[in-house]
Amino acid sequence: MTEIAALFDQYEWAAEVVEPGIWRASFTTERDMDYDLYVMAAEGAVRFAVTPFVTRPDPACEGRVGALLLKLNPQIPYAYFGVDGDGDIMLLTDLPASLLNFEGFAAVVDALAQVTNALAYEIGRVAHEPGYHSALLPDA
Repeated sequence: MTEIAALFDQYEWAAEVVEPGIWRASFTTERDMDYDLYVMAAEGAVRFAVTPFVTRPDPACEGRVGALLLKLNPQIPYAYFGVDGDGDIMLLTDLPASLLNFEGFAAVVDALAQVTNALAYEIGRVAHEPGYHSALLPDA
């Protein structure tokens, strides 16, 4: 899927090939926080992952951040949170290969960047500041 490199070029984001079938680009949020976006070609689909979205939560915060992610997952259209093998939080989505064109690619990248900009800082505080009260978790 060398066309992924061309899609990054058309989107005007620099991307590098991490290994065959995996590309990485970086972007910065309004809070000047840098994130990596990985795009992985798979059979029949293309997976997009912002990782780490938030680094491994403090053990004292795991329950609260887990509850927050479970609350947010159904509220984010077409994307979801996951946890990688290191315990870092990821923001993921999959695009069927049949929809891999510039419009679909740009819509996914725009959406992931928008969710990252809107939620990463707040989720990071919940994940790393025991006792932090977040408006995203009003009952906690």
